[in-house]
Amino acid sequence: MRGGDLISVRKKLMLILAGIVIVLGLFIGYCSYEYALNMVTENKKSEMADTINRIDININFWGLEVTRLAQRIVDGNIAGEAFEEQEAGQISHLNEWVSDYAHIIEAVSDIIILDTERNIRYHYLEGLDMLQDGRRLQECFEAAQSGLRGERWLGRGNSLYQGGEAVTLVKAIPMKEKDRMRGIVVIEINPEIFRSLLLSNQSLPISQYTFIVDKKGQILCTNRTVQPKWLEKIETTFQNGERSFILEWDQETYDVFGQYNGLTGWKTYSVVAVQDIFPQAAQLRGTIAMIVMLAVFAGLVAVTVLSCSITAPIRELSNAMKQVEQENFDIEIQSRRKDEIGHLITSFHYMVGKIRQLICEVYQKKIEQKNAEIRALQAQINPHFLYNTLDSINWMLIERDEQDISDVVISLGEILRYAVGGQNHLVPLGSEARYIESYLFIQKNRLEDRLNYQWELAEDTLDVLVPRLIMQPIVENAVIHGIEPLKKGGVILMKAWIEKEMLLIRVTDNGRGMNQEELEALREKISGTDEIENIGMRNIQRRMELTYGQEQAMEIESVQGEGATITLRMKVCRAV
Repeated sequence: MRGGDLISVRKKLMLILAGIVIVLGLFIGYCSYEYALNMVTENKKSEMADTINRIDININFWGLEVTRLAQRIVDGNIAGEAFEEQEAGQISHLNEWVSDYAHIIEAVSDIIILDTERNIRYHYLEGLDMLQDGRRLQECFEAAQSGLRGERWLGRGNSLYQGGEAVTLVKAIPMKEKDRMRGIVVIEINPEIFRSLLLSNQSLPISQYTFIVDKKGQILCTNRTVQPKWLEKIETTFQNGERSFILEWDQETYDVFGQYNGLTGWKTYSVVAVQDIFPQAAQLRGTIAMIVMLAVFAGLVAVTVLSCSITAPIRELSNAMKQVEQENFDIEIQSRRKDEIGHLITSFHYMVGKIRQLICEVYQKKIEQKNAEIRALQAQINPHFLYNTLDSINWMLIERDEQDISDVVISLGEILRYAVGGQNHLVPLGSEARYIESYLFIQKNRLEDRLNYQWELAEDTLDVLVPRLIMQPIVENAVIHGIEPLKKGGVILMKAWIEKEMLLIRVTDNGRGMNQEELEALREKISGTDEIENIGMRNIQRRMELTYGQEQAMEIESVQGEGATITLRMKVCRAV
């Protein structure tokens, strides 16, 4: 016995359902956690991308305002007036115009106009004429010279004339020839304005890095200290065309989002550790695990109740079947269930009732069989008595020299012995032919010259087995209905041959025959169930179907005035 056969159906059902509940619970829990984590992560990433986008928009806003200011100074003859000797009133007018515009742009900390000799032609912050960083001034002139028709953002560096740092915009003041530089306009912006952009647009994660980098890769402003090598790796990946990417650094994974500003050439980055995007992930995981455990426990309780409701009546049915095995057919299971198990119990009751009924019927048949055997033993005495009686009559006829009648009695005895003396259903065709020969001998003694018959049996057909008495009704019909009604009589031809592993027996007479209506009526009667007419022919058809399984085992053809032909087809079967 296999080990699995020792486990009850209830335990198997509970194990299967419990496994399904556990697997399903774990799968739903895992999918729920992954869905929530992905949804929150995508939202946080979207917030980070939106953050740097807002910062970039503000950079564009301040950049455009400062660029427009520089453009107005150069194109609005303000720079030209600064290069001419002006009276005090006119200089005051220039100061008033620049001061009003600079106050509108709160990010501007200083405006300076210098000629090519690096002399100050105009300074927004009066009294600060001491140069603080000569290299920064040289950088301003080089940037202006390289772009006579545009503005150049230098990024963060030392202020030219005031202490501290500033973000510088430089624009060349061209001469009338347009290909030479008359001087430059330097506008310095307080870098704290950009730091305020970072602080006002931070995302939720506390550990998020947000910083702005200029063209040279120098940080203009940041909310947290950024390591130079870290920044170099971010810059390299960003310059390769990736705007959103994963950064591995110090065994930690970061999500990086970058935005390039086309006006200034600066880049804004937002960087956050993956584990800090959703810090409540561990708490969510624990909550989902608890919910899954509770759901699995509830599912197991439901599985137990369900398995008991299914297996209890099955166990009761199994016990009842054991009672039936012990020949207790009066067992009955009380159940009001209307489901499949209820139908099963109903079927069990029906089966037990049928078994009880069949037992009674078998018992009754056994009694009847015994009675039939007794009657059969008694009936065997009667044929023996008939054989002896016919034998006595035959000797009496011989003594009186009645040889013709004696031959008829002998033929009758052979017919009787063949008809009731054999127990085999199938007999060789040769034996069947001898029986028919005895029958025709009797009929010829009655009809004399009006009846003639011929045999054409192939040699290889004589040992083929055929149903007993299969030809007698056909030959009898040929004599009675075909030959006897004619005064001139007729001939009956009996042929047998083998064709394609099939035995064909054909009986043909040249007697009265049948018209088409009579032929169709005969065919219908043979295939019908009428027990009064054509019993012999219908018996042949039925026996052929039962023995060989052929629906068209017998074929009947007839023409009125020319006779009839009946052909039997059966499989070749020989005695072993």
